[in-house]
This record gives sequence, C-alpha cells and structure tokens, in this order.
Amino acid sequence: MPNCVRSTRIAVHSRERLTTDAVASWLDALPGWLVVGTAYSQDDLLLLCRLRPPDVVVGQLEPESLPEIPLVRLCPASGLASLRTQLERISLPPQRRSAPGALTDREMEVLAHVCSGLSAAQLAAVLRLSPHTVVNYKRRIFTKLGVQSRVQAAAVVSRLGLVRSSCSVPAAHENVPTLTHREHDILDSIARGESVRQTARALGIAVKTVESEQRQLFFKLRVHNRSQAFSEAQRLGLLT
Repeated sequence: MPNCVRSTRIAVHSRERLTTDAVASWLDALPGWLVVGTAYSQDDLLLLCRLRPPDVVVGQLEPESLPEIPLVRLCPASGLASLRTQLERISLPPQRRSAPGALTDREMEVLAHVCSGLSAAQLAAVLRLSPHTVVNYKRRIFTKLGVQSRVQAAAVVSRLGLVRSSCSVPAAHENVPTLTHREHDILDSIARGESVRQTARALGIAVKTVESEQRQLFFKLRVHNRSQAFSEAQRLGLLT
C-alpha cells in the first residue's frame, strides 16, 4: 500500500471496456487506492481529469498525452501484480486545491442522488439542505458536466464511471423484464441523454407514441422518470 495518509486517486483508461472495468474493480478492492473514474477514449479521459483530478493515471496512452499527471502504462499481459508494483513506486504529489471546473466531494454526493432520480425536494430532505440550495448545486454541477438535464448528467456519470458501486449486478433470482425492440430503442435514447422530442425524431415516430411506450417501459422497470429508468436499466444490465 502506498506510504500516504490519504488514498491515491486513480483514473483508469483503456480502449477495451472489459479491461478498464476489470482493472478499476480490482483497484477499488485494494486499501489505499481510490478510483475516481474510468475512460475508454482520450477525450473522455481529459474530461475525467478535469472533473475529478487524479494523482495518477493508469492507461494505454503515451506520457505526453497528460504531461502534468504521472502515468502508469497499462499492459494487461504484464499482470496485475506488476501494475501494483508500479503504482506503489509512484510518489504521491502534494494535495492540490480543487481545480476550476472540478467537482467537489459535496457536488459528487449531490450528483449521485440526482442520478438516482430523486427530485429536488427529495434531495433536500435526504441531504438536509433547502430546495433552493439543491437547485443551486444542480445548476453548478450541470454547468461543469456540460449538460442540461438529469438524464444527460446520468449518461456522463455512467460513461466516466464517476459514481462507482459494487451493487450493479442484479441478484440471480431477480427477474429482469423483457423489453420490446421499441422499448430498447427508447431506453438507448434515454442513455444518450436525449429528450422525448429528440427520441421521437430519431425513431421517426410521434412524441405521443414515445410517451406511451415510455410509460410502459417505466412500468416494467418500476420507476417513475427517465433518470430512474437509466439507473435501473444499467443495474439490470439492459444497456449495452
């Protein structure tokens, strides 16, 4: 384990989703390491490093790609033991002040609840804040993420692995609902952060048809809104 008081913040990057997720899950299980997020492209990695600045990046890229952040090259053929040895040799930089555009720990807490589909009033009750304060938090968070809605925020969070959970796999006995082809299309549109009108335009159907199909989708997933549908579909493995 690294010789430090605080956990070493790590961003994981690989073009292979399975590799990225496996390495991130392994690091999450080790004491002294904190995975701040994952990225499958260099653009997403740059965004991740702005939103949740890491102490070190574990990735499949060249050092000049991120000259200001220590890099440990990810080489699956070398094994996890080799990766851990390299990480333990990294000198942890002094704790930096929060960079402009970075999400604070409090904003991350609010964001996690936002992505679960809670309303502003529910968030206020859970976090013991005023509804006005919650709205201000959401406004700042959405600005930093470059989004305009909860669903779009949830899509960015999912893409960058900003909110990590060990409970994303449904229990073996849990019934996963069977969705129609159209319901899958609507769910995919929700995952892209599109509005109902954008979904209708993309699928070439009426807005009222989308709303009708969406109500049935929500019923099957036992949710009440698009943000909750996204989170539940992700948990059940319905999103590819």
